Amino acid sequence: MNAAVRIFRALGAAAAGLALLPLAAFAQETREYDLPQLEEEVRAEIAAEARPEVSLRDLVKVKLKAMNRFVGLADFGDYKANSYQPEFRLRVTTPVARNAGIRLMGTGRILQYDFIEGDPDLRIGSVSDGPFDSLYKWTVRLQGAYLLDEHWTIFSKSERWSLLLDLFTQAAWEKGADMNDTIGGGGSFAVGFRFGETLELAAGVSLGTSLRTGELKVKPVAEFDWRVNDQWKISSQGLGLQVERRLGERFVLFARARMEGSSYQLADRGEQIGDAFLRIRQVPVGLGLKWNLTRYLRVTTLGGVMALHRLEVQDRHGTKLDSDTAGPSPYFLVRFDLKS
Repeated sequence: MNAAVRIFRALGAAAAGLALLPLAAFAQETREYDLPQLEEEVRAEIAAEARPEVSLRDLVKVKLKAMNRFVGLADFGDYKANSYQPEFRLRVTTPVARNAGIRLMGTGRILQYDFIEGDPDLRIGSVSDGPFDSLYKWTVRLQGAYLLDEHWTIFSKSERWSLLLDLFTQAAWEKGADMNDTIGGGGSFAVGFRFGETLELAAGVSLGTSLRTGELKVKPVAEFDWRVNDQWKISSQGLGLQVERRLGERFVLFARARMEGSSYQLADRGEQIGDAFLRIRQVPVGLGLKWNLTRYLRVTTLGGVMALHRLEVQDRHGTKLDSDTAGPSPYFLVRFDLKS
């Protein structure tokens, strides 16, 4: 097999777990930044029968993702709200040696709440038509995978080991806040394990800075991906799980449930409150369908119930000012993946 093809498979198989690793750490430490959900689309697979004469330049892969998620009529008791979250991501993957590859990604997200009933306050006053304005986030990350040779085996000749590195920088802020005050970063280092075409594991440590204090946090992390057979696959999704069922060549049906979190610095609320931070916690549970329209375009739809939707505001010292939790509400997501 061509060496470049091998390292792309290493990035697709091994770095897929690494890209998800920091999610587990974040979910356990609610004051850290959240990391983007890379999901299964990071598994860039190159056919093993690729022609030997293919050059490294030919194997540079570019992928663009556009997504929007809508959560409707979330009932927080004293008020109701809809939320809209468009997101865009650009990813470039390339081998840099016979057994090493890198991936560069940039992500941008806008989160807008529309408070439609009641009088929300969250003890931070009111801006525009609610307690907070539009929320913004960007992330830039660099990933690398180093594929160890066949001599590094413990259990059988079917296994392969990889060393995985993931570095990121990002910012998350409310409209009116100073973006530069929210810039932070971190990374993960892990060891990846692949057994044939069936099982992928990754375990390591994640480091990240706290949005509120800038304190460095260190957490253990782990991920898995189990291809039960040609039709079924089970994989971890941060603090969650996804089960897939392949339906022919073009369609994949899947069910997903996981915990998600985001933290944003709010604009200055005056002398009485000063800097404040908004934490959003959600648990979406849903059923989705992936549709490979062409070789270059895939459409994914996902719908279900937002089982948990919590808004919490803290002051600069980490003291909770107020929080509201909504009951179950419907949500819907649509995503377009365009690749070279």
